[in-house]
Amino acid sequence: MTSQQKPGGGSAGGLGYALAALLLQDKDYTHSGSFPRHSDTHSDRFGYFGGTLATAETIPTRLILQRRILQPPLAIGPPWPDSKTRPSLAQPSVHPADIIVILELSAPGVSGHRSTAHGGVLASCFDETMHKAVAAHSVDTRHVTKPYTARLDIRYRQPVQVPGLLIIRAKVVARMGRKFWVHAVACQQLDNGEETPTTDAFALFLAVGDSRSCRL
Repeated sequence: MTSQQKPGGGSAGGLGYALAALLLQDKDYTHSGSFPRHSDTHSDRFGYFGGTLATAETIPTRLILQRRILQPPLAIGPPWPDSKTRPSLAQPSVHPADIIVILELSAPGVSGHRSTAHGGVLASCFDETMHKAVAAHSVDTRHVTKPYTARLDIRYRQPVQVPGLLIIRAKVVARMGRKFWVHAVACQQLDNGEETPTTDAFALFLAVGDSRSCRL
């Protein structure tokens, strides 16, 4: 994708396509696919996100970038951010994101208010992105486990404009056994070229081998 093209083709009109092109050229990250669409009517895997949200009328483009070299997370649970904690993953730092997701949001498909993304849709996008970050740190697990969301806090700092691109960066900041703490920040690049954080989230995931044993 070039700065003159959308991820799914077409012109670069809209929010953030130049930023997406730069992210796709970042050699510290590798393209690790997309969120699959629901294709098997006999399985509920990816049913909600893949069958309801990942459509041509809602989120037609969903690209996932994974950092080639992941930094090990802290081995102690961090304090839960309060209302004064500022989002940090949007800016270059010594703590780069593990996963970057580029989402093309359509209107009115994901609109809550006019030209504004629905908060519930954004929560689902955060949950899926943070799940990918946990999965990236779980490849060394000897037993097959599934990350389940135990707690998810989201702060909506300003409206997410649609149609346009949303960039979500997620990082596993700590891990203790089966518990994973994840921080994520969503940004949009406005018409003036500035990348602006719109939403940030903090979550606790629990990796379990059986959905019946999801206990903290």
